[in-house]
Amino acid sequence: MSPAIKKVALAGATGNLGPAILTALLDSQLFEVTVLTRKESTHKFPSNVTVQPVDYTSLESITAALQGQDALISTLAAVALESQKLLVDACISAGVQRFLPSEFGSDTTNPLAAKLPVFAGKVAVQQYLASKVATAPQFSYTLVINSAFLDWGLQVGFLVDVKGKKAELKDGGDVLFSATTLASIGQGVVGVLSHPAETANRAVFIKNADVTQNQLIAAAQKADPSGKWELTHSASAALEQEGLAGLAQGDYSMGTLGKLIYRAIYGQGYGGHFTTTDNALLGIKELDAAGVEALVREIVTAQ
Repeated sequence: MSPAIKKVALAGATGNLGPAILTALLDSQLFEVTVLTRKESTHKFPSNVTVQPVDYTSLESITAALQGQDALISTLAAVALESQKLLVDACISAGVQRFLPSEFGSDTTNPLAAKLPVFAGKVAVQQYLASKVATAPQFSYTLVINSAFLDWGLQVGFLVDVKGKKAELKDGGDVLFSATTLASIGQGVVGVLSHPAETANRAVFIKNADVTQNQLIAAAQKADPSGKWELTHSASAALEQEGLAGLAQGDYSMGTLGKLIYRAIYGQGYGGHFTTTDNALLGIKELDAAGVEALVREIVTAQ
């Protein structure tokens, strides 16, 4: 029986996902929350959050900040491999029982996806975690796998540009893939921390819906029938090769990395569509077709 988790630290509470996880932790009223920040940060957090400045290059600094914490969640950039290894070491040194690394995306436990260089840092952290739990039985981890960010992916045009009426259809646009809102990812984290025994040392899978690009476009057109859509086509296999070529030239921009992420989302056999989930355990509600349409409509009509 795993001890209850009450004191939770969050590394990386800003950015795209961090605020949603922080909000979910606070709204649950189940945890005492501490945010780890870089010493130079001037970001303001809610008054019911303890702010702990740390040096992410110092094991001693992180260990001191984690004293008395039960769990640590990381939303640091996945490429910050050494920082995440230090977080793991600090957790063990400080007696933290659960670590959630910066996963929150494609299924990196899938062999094809795991080979994509964009996920090399995540896979390396997984391997590091597996080696550590073998020698530190009081320590454990959970990988939260949620495939594509649904609302964020529509807001910024990564999946479909619903406001700009543009889309690059991958492999025809009818590939079914799983997607999760930022808020539901936050709920998934709360669910993991509320069920430590059931989620120890494994990946958990969550999703709000299985959708296609063409379904999202249809929902956007229903919300706003005006104007004409600009549609282009690409093959995810070709995007993968373009991404690999870009990396070989030293191009680590989001334009290059995104092509490899698209391969993980849309490529056949890459695990972008979840057939089983931990939704019931973690309290994640799935959206039906009407729910997806409502979400798209909210984004399309937002000012």
